[in-house]
Amino acid sequence: MSDLSKLIRRFNIINLKMKQIGNIFLLFVVAMFCSCGEFFNFEVEQPTVNGLRISHHEIDLIVGDSITFSVELSPDTIPVSYLWLVEGDDDAIELAGRKVNALKPGKALVRVEAERVNNTNEVDVIYDSCYVNVFDWKAVDYNEYLYETVLYSSLVIDGVQKTNAMGNTRLVAVVDGELRGLAVMREAHGIPYLEMRIRANWPGEMAYIECYNPDTYQRFVFDSLQLNGETYGTLSDLKRYRGKSRNYGIVEND
Repeated sequence: MSDLSKLIRRFNIINLKMKQIGNIFLLFVVAMFCSCGEFFNFEVEQPTVNGLRISHHEIDLIVGDSITFSVELSPDTIPVSYLWLVEGDDDAIELAGRKVNALKPGKALVRVEAERVNNTNEVDVIYDSCYVNVFDWKAVDYNEYLYETVLYSSLVIDGVQKTNAMGNTRLVAVVDGELRGLAVMREAHGIPYLEMRIRANWPGEMAYIECYNPDTYQRFVFDSLQLNGETYGTLSDLKRYRGKSRNYGIVEND
């Protein structure tokens, strides 16, 4: 083999290895982006410093629910004019002043702006925003389903177990957006627990266990259960669900 042929062959090998390295790097980048979760059309803006701050920055609302925002201004002695705006799915919510009404499933951004005159008589525009996710659970007629799976569980939100003071917090089972089960608070031998009877069309359907905490306006999606007619958890070994509302969308399961 001539020196020229050897040189060409060596060049081809190096070129092939560079392409392989490039492909591996491309796959790594794609995997990294895929692991970041869902992409949205807009991002939640960071609150301005020494300016305007809205009471919530990321919330979930069930269709039919509402929230009234409060606003803090720093310093609060300077008069301002406010402007409230909606971006994204503007038909998902209705904005009436500081009150937001959830109308239909969708994602929207509520933005509040304020104009104020600074010490040099110039107009400053300060702002803050809140990301709103509206969802819905479709009610069903439980009598139409033949199969039933039972779940015995406990629920802890932000380190506090939900007992008789569960209030409007709801732990549910959802199949394709349908509300197939709603947890009911029970007590046996002084131990509180949640009992949920989940309905199915046929054995093998999959249900997602979800929770809505109205105190923090947050929805938790825990895990999935196969509706096979069996019982999950016992009174002595409850299936435990834990949610942390300080990080949006982050949940822990036991």
